[in-house]
Amino acid sequence: MPLPPLTRTHWKDKQVLILGLGQYPKGSGVSAALLFARLGARVTVTDLKTKKSLAANVKQLQRFKNVRFVLGRHDLADVRNADLIVPNQRVRQEAKEIMLARTLGIPVQTEMALFLNACPARVIGITGTRGKSTTSALIAHILAGKKGRRVWLGGNILVSPLTFLSRVKPNDDVVLELSSFQTEWLGDARPVDIAVVTNLMRDHLNAYGSMEEYAEAKAQIFRHQTPAQTVILNRDDAYGRLWIKEAPSHVRTFGTRDVIGIPPTRLPLLGEHNAMNIRAAIEASKAAGVSIATIRHRIKTFTPLADRLETVAVKKGVRYVNDTTATTPDGTIAAVNALAPLTKGTLWLILGGADKELEYAGLAKTLKKNQAHLHLLLLPGDASAKVTRAIRSLRLMTTPVNDIRQAVMIARQQSAKGDIVALSPGAASFNQFANEFERGKAFKTLLK
Repeated sequence: MPLPPLTRTHWKDKQVLILGLGQYPKGSGVSAALLFARLGARVTVTDLKTKKSLAANVKQLQRFKNVRFVLGRHDLADVRNADLIVPNQRVRQEAKEIMLARTLGIPVQTEMALFLNACPARVIGITGTRGKSTTSALIAHILAGKKGRRVWLGGNILVSPLTFLSRVKPNDDVVLELSSFQTEWLGDARPVDIAVVTNLMRDHLNAYGSMEEYAEAKAQIFRHQTPAQTVILNRDDAYGRLWIKEAPSHVRTFGTRDVIGIPPTRLPLLGEHNAMNIRAAIEASKAAGVSIATIRHRIKTFTPLADRLETVAVKKGVRYVNDTTATTPDGTIAAVNALAPLTKGTLWLILGGADKELEYAGLAKTLKKNQAHLHLLLLPGDASAKVTRAIRSLRLMTTPVNDIRQAVMIARQQSAKGDIVALSPGAASFNQFANEFERGKAFKTLLK
């Protein structure tokens, strides 16, 4: 049964449970809580983290008398009393709270489903293992060059679309970056008008039972589309080729054979992986009705996102690159392939962290090709142990470090003019940081 419209008339005094407040200031949990608090609902905000670790987001909500907090735990009584449950994107569908709600017939909708069902504008949704943030930002930048349409960018890019829902007009465009944890819930939402899948690589296998389960979570971005809608798929990707045959909507494709039409020296993004992101953005923008001339002009004026092959400093001829969002081996492979040709001396690679049940044999092959110009600084963590085993037969310079501070200190002391120092961990950060963005921030702070 569809939910009532998001108006005060329909939600005043209704019981709404926000399952997972989250720590990002514009994230899914806090944004949903703010929405329903303003609509006059009786909002219960619950999270397994403590009030102290969620202090900033708790502060955003404390001014509302119709908001109560249950922090450090979840209480099933709150589930039973709810008229609606809004789970944070990292809450899994098999969680006992969600299973109980389904049993009791209590509606469960994520902030993304709430947004899509209420959004009056065209929506372009982007998912994939690698490149979804850059592709999303680039598509938004290109669409902003088309006169007469305002463009909104949100989703997994750390801005919940609920933060701008009330300002979206029918003639606008909305661009959403979507993680697998967001796409897997999209069966309750109206489909995006243009779906983009950049690629499918091994990731999050600590959360999904298999690669097939992970891939199917991603595929939900187009599974419910209509023939009038469009999906953009990577024909060089194994899953992309499979989905070309299965998609219910109009299929457009991109691949390495596509001509970008801009000299490589004029492209604002490094690496072949970013060339693929550009190709995906071109195809999506064409599907949205943007002329190729406008697309190429806008690409040349795009500013790369932070935390993704981001040059943050050049000191004494040494280039320091923050690629903290490389949380998988494939991400680090892309970084090495992009940076190694630019290195006149040594590529100092800060690598390792928490494992996500991924394999590092492919990364080892890439490191072997470049071993004469590499020095690995291995961070603590079980992923680093996997890397060490994978490169055991290689003649690579490696130095174990206690933390990023020590890695930066060693690199600054021993690097020479023409070297590159890159934080591209190929692993999660949970053993030392709350998330990869805190890791990147620490790296940049150390360089100041």
